[in-house]
Amino acid sequence: MNYRVFWHPGAELLLDKLIEAAEEPGKIAVAAKEIDRQLVRDPFGFGESRDERVRIAFVSPLAVEFHVVRDVSTVIVFNVWRTGRRQH
Repeated sequence: MNYRVFWHPGAELLLDKLIEAAEEPGKIAVAAKEIDRQLVRDPFGFGESRDERVRIAFVSPLAVEFHVVRDVSTVIVFNVWRTGRRQH
């Protein structure tokens, strides 16, 4: 089963800022696309759980926090940061 992936507007804004500030923005964009690909296919097999609702995953140079809504087969990405530089 495939899941839909929705980036919360705040997470989208953070991703845009990371891309704009990056020395190699292509690496950030490629990592974001790979995150999307993994989340569409298998959000429970990607990353690890932090608590009952929050999961975290890494695709260098990015990390994301997300929540899976099983009932509607949707993943919500609500935070993104460069690895080693956590932002809220």
